[in-house]
Amino acid sequence: MKYHAIKLIGTVLFVATLIMGSYAIATAEEPEKSQTSPWQLEPITVYDEHISQREDLKPDSPTNLYRVETSAQFGTEVFTQQDIQNLQPRDVNDLIDKAAGMNVTYQGRKNPFFIEDRGGGSFTYIIDGAVLPPSNNRILYKLPLASIEELQIVRGATSLTLGPTIPIGASASGSGLNTGFIIIRTKQPQKTQAVLTGSIEKPINNLPAATKESFYAGTRVEANSDVSGYIGGMVEKMNRPSNDDWFDAQNSNSGMANAGFKLGKFNLNFMGYTDTGSFDMQRGVTTTGALDNSKWYYEPLRTTVYSCDMGMQWSSNQTTLLNLFETEYDQTEHDESFANTTKTITEYTEKTCGAGLRHNARFGNTLFQAGGQMSNSRGFGPNTSNSYNKFDTTVMGWSGSVEQKFFDGHLVFDGGYRQDIKHIDNSSTSAAKNGADNNVDSAPANVFAFGSHWKITDTYALNGRYFHGDQGTVGDFDMRAQTGTLHPEKQERIEVGLEADYAPYFKPALTWFNIDDKNAKSATTNTYTLNGATYYFYTEADTIRRGLELMISGTILKNTTYKASWTHLIDNESTTNGVTTDALGVSEPDNLYSLLLGHQWNAYRANLSIKKVDKWTDTSSPLGLSQTGGLGNYTRIDANIQRDFKLKDLLLTVTLFGRNLADEHYSTRYVTGFYPDRGCSFGTEISLAY
Repeated sequence: MKYHAIKLIGTVLFVATLIMGSYAIATAEEPEKSQTSPWQLEPITVYDEHISQREDLKPDSPTNLYRVETSAQFGTEVFTQQDIQNLQPRDVNDLIDKAAGMNVTYQGRKNPFFIEDRGGGSFTYIIDGAVLPPSNNRILYKLPLASIEELQIVRGATSLTLGPTIPIGASASGSGLNTGFIIIRTKQPQKTQAVLTGSIEKPINNLPAATKESFYAGTRVEANSDVSGYIGGMVEKMNRPSNDDWFDAQNSNSGMANAGFKLGKFNLNFMGYTDTGSFDMQRGVTTTGALDNSKWYYEPLRTTVYSCDMGMQWSSNQTTLLNLFETEYDQTEHDESFANTTKTITEYTEKTCGAGLRHNARFGNTLFQAGGQMSNSRGFGPNTSNSYNKFDTTVMGWSGSVEQKFFDGHLVFDGGYRQDIKHIDNSSTSAAKNGADNNVDSAPANVFAFGSHWKITDTYALNGRYFHGDQGTVGDFDMRAQTGTLHPEKQERIEVGLEADYAPYFKPALTWFNIDDKNAKSATTNTYTLNGATYYFYTEADTIRRGLELMISGTILKNTTYKASWTHLIDNESTTNGVTTDALGVSEPDNLYSLLLGHQWNAYRANLSIKKVDKWTDTSSPLGLSQTGGLGNYTRIDANIQRDFKLKDLLLTVTLFGRNLADEHYSTRYVTGFYPDRGCSFGTEISLAY
């Protein structure tokens, strides 16, 4: 009864958005021009900060590869270069964890990081057009923050042109698995510049200090308004040593280079990135206080990313965009023990290449977008909990959408359709079953999305988004259950958001969200034979997540900015074989709170980040279910103070920072034990920019 009542309320709110918008078409007079923008931390002005935003990063630019619909911008959060400098996150995962509704959990195991939004889901990660492979949680910790121009978190994944709605790689695909995108755009020089940065950070316990050094240089040349080009590059070295009691060392050496040019109506960009590093899997601390004896680590971890995107702006209203990419990931895993001399070394590699093509056509206030994407992934070797992997899969997809604006954008409707199909040349987790699931297609994932944005007055705006994904069980590849019958997979997502702009210092927004998965599929390890071919059996499960998210932001007296958020889960349930499990307070927190605060006076800047997470008790892993309690239930406080010194043509910035100031040794997963945070640490960063 509670489920149907809440779903009815959400549906009514969404329909009300559409009805009120339709009413506005018939009755409203044309108002003054306005534009909705994604949630974005308001950057604090610093010395020499006169560079304008890149054209391809502007939300409504025809050259923006990752433009989201106007109705989806209220659920999109953006971190800029300046935000990253202000917040001083430890790495990309730490930056993502500072976004509203995000919960990053960690374990000292082969899959170290899990990133969830609003109680669950999964993300597709894209760097300059390159779709990262499933091993992204062993890649992102090495990506230099200094290389990022912008990180964009697109919630809901209702913008169908961004990428595939089903995961690439060996995993069984389903329309309900991807619930968002995290898009990283790397830095492009807007002038001749060079930045040398070094930092040191020391925990207050007996762990050794961590260091990081980076150098970036780039230049841009503009012959005239039609001819320009740029070239840039950077290197970074990161070293976080440890000891045998913690065994959580991380290090990396990375490098990036990019170049591009604009020639009349044509532009081209190229980016190359490579890194190598190591990652120790932290020792677990059992409920008795004993240390787990596993001595597992990756050395080396190697990543290579190449991407190229080009655009032809035939006119101000007609643009064609093409992107190509290739990623390669290699890992060497060492499984040893602190208790004996046993040692096992395994190697795993995966490679993904792909392309995307899209055309944007604007006719007055109507925008049409159509295009397609393809990605091929190949992998071989032991990886995570599977002692054997061999796969060669291709995801093909195409999409079309239309967005209609009325009254200078005060009222906007959009709708779109996308289809994705995964072709499996081969995909096996056992050498004895390499003949299973060969040369078959998963059933197509058919996705519809609709949205509306209505700026009711100069103060209020109402947004609504609806997503319906449907993937059947019949096709070239007929999925079967070992017991019972499988059903078509469906997912429905509804988001309704009300924004208000009362004053520069008070801009609240309230979002109601509902994510309903039916019959989400996953492959078992058992197989069956049909007409001489071998196939895997599948299982299915239903999940429901719904809740409220409140965000308030503003600028006080021009020199103080803040953003506060509260994400509350009303329901988070899963049902398998008729058994329903409630995740709230069990495997997921009920509430997430965050506060980002920045203040500037003269040449000084101070920033504060607070995150509070409710507790939960259970952890699921390949080792089984652990019901230990003691997970989450922490308040993390990070802070820093920065000072700029102008030295002729140079800008010297000194930052003093502290992380986890309350010294909470919280854990977020329990497998071989708890994996406590290092606790409080202090450090300094010195940056010299030209």
